Amino acid sequence: MIFFSRAARADTHIQLAAQRLSTRLAFFSLGFATAAWAPLIPFAQQRLHLNHADFGLLLLCSGLGAILAMPATGLLIYRLGCKILIGLALLMLMLLLPALALGSTALSMAIVLFLFGTAAGSLGVTVNFQAVLVEKNSSQPMMSGFHGMCSLGGLVGVMTVTALFALGVAPILGIVIISFVLALIALFTVPYALSNAEKDHQPSVDVAQSTTPLKKRPSLLVILIGVICFISFLSEGAAMDWSGIYLTSEYGMKAAYAGLGYTFFAIAMTLGRLFGEKALKLWGENRLIHYSAVCACLGLVTIVAAPHWIIVVLGYALLGLGSANIVPIMFSRVGRQNAMQKAAALSCVSTIAYTGSLSGPALVGIIGEYVGLSLVFSGMAIMVICILFLNHFSQIKSDS
Repeated sequence: MIFFSRAARADTHIQLAAQRLSTRLAFFSLGFATAAWAPLIPFAQQRLHLNHADFGLLLLCSGLGAILAMPATGLLIYRLGCKILIGLALLMLMLLLPALALGSTALSMAIVLFLFGTAAGSLGVTVNFQAVLVEKNSSQPMMSGFHGMCSLGGLVGVMTVTALFALGVAPILGIVIISFVLALIALFTVPYALSNAEKDHQPSVDVAQSTTPLKKRPSLLVILIGVICFISFLSEGAAMDWSGIYLTSEYGMKAAYAGLGYTFFAIAMTLGRLFGEKALKLWGENRLIHYSAVCACLGLVTIVAAPHWIIVVLGYALLGLGSANIVPIMFSRVGRQNAMQKAAALSCVSTIAYTGSLSGPALVGIIGEYVGLSLVFSGMAIMVICILFLNHFSQIKSDS
């Protein structure tokens, strides 16, 4: 391989290309591993004999693990570098995935989900930090493409697991196959992740370019960006964790095919992010966010009002398309702001954002048990449309 030769290591252009590849594969792995859990959810709920509320509390363990891991990861990045953290997170994910298919008690599943959330949360912060640096060094917008790889990974993961289950493959065997593929991807991801030397001098560059002292406490701008990401990730988490249960409980779909809702969501999100850079050039950040929020809201309304499961699946596709570029744009803004240190700001935004992705679905289950999932999704549609208002106060001077 050209990236693994000594000459390649000495060539800045080749090295940067290798770092871009590593970043794309890391994002792919994050989506691939977390989405592989989605088709297992209906089986897990049936295996544990839990109602929506109890199962929602169980899912809260994953969010708790992520919330605790993210601030710690923001502190560890400058000490350990991205390479070590990405390697450890990928190792944990590939070992924990089979455990998700084997857990037979609520306690064992709670422990595994906590560790799974810890690994996913740490990987999310680290890979977004690396993406900000790689995007800056490449001098071109790349965040939508990076997040597109995460969506592509999620699409491949959920489609692969769904297809294996539809063919009659046992859940444990199917998820072991996923872990093996994840291990192969890690062999090409970890070697060219950013090392200690590459991240040590980065903070000094940020300080030198900043006209004001960098703060470690969250600024209002960073918090608003985090809230927007929270709302977007909440809808994404609901699509991943509850689309299968919604289709099986409300429309009588078999559990083996319940992954279709998230599959269409992931397809639309992947296409939206892969073409996100072109849309960004065509419409600019603000208009793209406005169009995206309206599309996502329309998708949620369609899911609630659909008379047939086919329409529900199309609603998830609209939700995926609308959610595609909101988070990448917001993370790119975090990389351009100078009010906080990059790692601290990314850690703060990631903590708020992934709380929506990992803890939000737990609240969906708890509230949905009493008022119904349809009413919960209606409330989420209102939250999504609020992004139009929040975006006005989260802009940076260089925004289009």
